[in-house]
Amino acid sequence: MIKLIYNDGCRLGNRLYMYAAGRLLAQKLGARLQSEPLEGFPRTRDILTGYPVAIAHINLSGADPIPSWPDLSSVPKQVDVDIEHGFVNSRYFINDRDLIRSWFWSQPPIEVDPDDVLVNVRLREFTPLGLTLDPSYYTTVLEQMQFKKLYLMTDDPSDPFLGFLAKYNPIPVTGYGPEHFFKALAFKRIVMSNSTFCWWFTFVSEATEIYLPMLNGYRCGSWCLDHLPAIDLRLDWSEVTHVYNIPCWGPNPCPGPTDVQRAEALAFGKKSKTLFL
Repeated sequence: MIKLIYNDGCRLGNRLYMYAAGRLLAQKLGARLQSEPLEGFPRTRDILTGYPVAIAHINLSGADPIPSWPDLSSVPKQVDVDIEHGFVNSRYFINDRDLIRSWFWSQPPIEVDPDDVLVNVRLREFTPLGLTLDPSYYTTVLEQMQFKKLYLMTDDPSDPFLGFLAKYNPIPVTGYGPEHFFKALAFKRIVMSNSTFCWWFTFVSEATEIYLPMLNGYRCGSWCLDHLPAIDLRLDWSEVTHVYNIPCWGPNPCPGPTDVQRAEALAFGKKSKTLFL
């Protein structure tokens, strides 16, 4: 049996990583899946039955990536597997994108023009932690784009930080959580933030132009070069431009990438593009 253990601090974006990892593992091993459903995602109520008897028990977390993913030959079939946190790495999911879409995708409740752009800005708890992306990331990217309308999705629409977007007359995307997720699926052009929730709706979407931020220092979590290769959210798709050397807004920004990190960034992938601020 595959059992998902969500702790109290595990928000929707991180739960989507855990659910996708657990369900893929269950299906590949023919195991039963035990998981709380994720609010707003009806396919997470699916019942996966499988082998009922275990002869051993192991615990997997994203801190100890499965070395043989996606064939999982290192995981014995008759074991109970607890999955706790982590799995913040695109390599776990990239080969099963269409399958995962069938779990998380829903018809968008809004219609937008293909030339419109969605900008996601994560604020609230990020700002006190010094993790909010500097406006220069967004303005640099937007200056390279031609678009009809700019839609803004954020967790704190009243924050004065967002004033730098005023000249674009942003249209707010209302709602929160799953409502935001499914509205985001309407967009073909997405400027991402350093949010795992944003990563998931981008991954599930049919976007044809994506800007994915990569930060500099260790304190920037899943989005920084210091954590490669164990944690890596980059996507080697032709639709994606990875944007590097992004400062965090506020005091004590992380230093820029080292020469080694810059070389690694330039060497990544065969399809995606690279932009240094």
